[in-house]
Amino acid sequence: MGHALSNSLATSRKRPNHIPALDGVRLVAVGLVILHHITSGAHTSFFLHLINMQHDNGIGPPLFFVLSGTLLTKVILDARNAENRYRNFLLRRALRIFPLYFGYLGLLTLATWVETGKLPSYLWVFALFSQNIFVYYAGHTSSVFHTYHLWTIAVQDQFYLIWPLLLWRCNSNRQMRLLCSAGIVLSVLSHVVLLYPGFPQEYAMRSLPAVAGCMCLGGLLALEGREKTILTPIFLKSLIPLSLVCALWMWHGLVFMSPLGSVVGYQLVALTCAAVIARALQPTSMIARTLGSNFFATGGKKYAFGMYMLHPCLLNFVDLLGIHSLAVRLTLFLASTIVLSGLSYRFYESPFLHIQVGGRKKRSSEAAAPKSIGTTFANPSLSS
Repeated sequence: MGHALSNSLATSRKRPNHIPALDGVRLVAVGLVILHHITSGAHTSFFLHLINMQHDNGIGPPLFFVLSGTLLTKVILDARNAENRYRNFLLRRALRIFPLYFGYLGLLTLATWVETGKLPSYLWVFALFSQNIFVYYAGHTSSVFHTYHLWTIAVQDQFYLIWPLLLWRCNSNRQMRLLCSAGIVLSVLSHVVLLYPGFPQEYAMRSLPAVAGCMCLGGLLALEGREKTILTPIFLKSLIPLSLVCALWMWHGLVFMSPLGSVVGYQLVALTCAAVIARALQPTSMIARTLGSNFFATGGKKYAFGMYMLHPCLLNFVDLLGIHSLAVRLTLFLASTIVLSGLSYRFYESPFLHIQVGGRKKRSSEAAAPKSIGTTFANPSLSS
């Protein structure tokens, strides 16, 4: 899951429309991923079974993707009239993702060479953000560091390249909603197609067509923030029913890789995640107040990306220490993950985030365009 994660991992610069509760959602998503990796396959107690109800990739990635689609769409719409909008958009995303992502690959390469005397294989797959496409090569790097979690970064970056160009082609909220709806429908259809035995099983959960529906669903939520429709009350009222249905199905064995789990179950989980984020977008809701608190918002903004990137290796390292006490192992793992992610943000990631990219200057042909997005836009041009 990738934090999923990159536009979901917003820059440290303050934005007028910044919503702290969405940072809290990001931290929750990371927590779900970490819990899934800690308890994968564990059913020895009621508690462990409860937090490991979802098999395969867990419920963290869908939450990440819906959140990413929401944040990404908001950023794209805010940059609609900016000069060099596409270039600046990609540069800002690169400054958020590349330093820690490629730093991790660099450490991976060094550690593998020191321990085995050989360099990892097929690193070009990760350098090109295509590990969710070339799944065989991504799984045979011979690296001493884990790379199984990096697929979410790849699929999000692929979406980032395409989504701004499509949204900027639309000249009304209605067209953008149709675009998001079409993306959701095509994504569901792709789940049906990818069930064909000729496709690698991982494609059903990790390919861009399969997960794009989650991000398009997040796009609809972002559009609701600009012009309310019937979708807002539907999402707000459906959280509890959807959560109950998902929990019951997960408890009784929902598996995303199964035909029914892929075509129906995954979409149901995505809708539940969208309902959670819809509540987080309501400032007076309990979810918004809780996730917008300093603990969750700061953790999601400053720690989440580092926690996501580093936790698999730290989990493996703690296991190698041979400590018998589970409580001690978990405490050591969580403490080291939080501390290292904090240090990474403060001394490594933060300087990149403060690099100024472009400006907020409007293009001359659009300077007079209204700032708020109504039914129709002043200029649908795609030029950057």
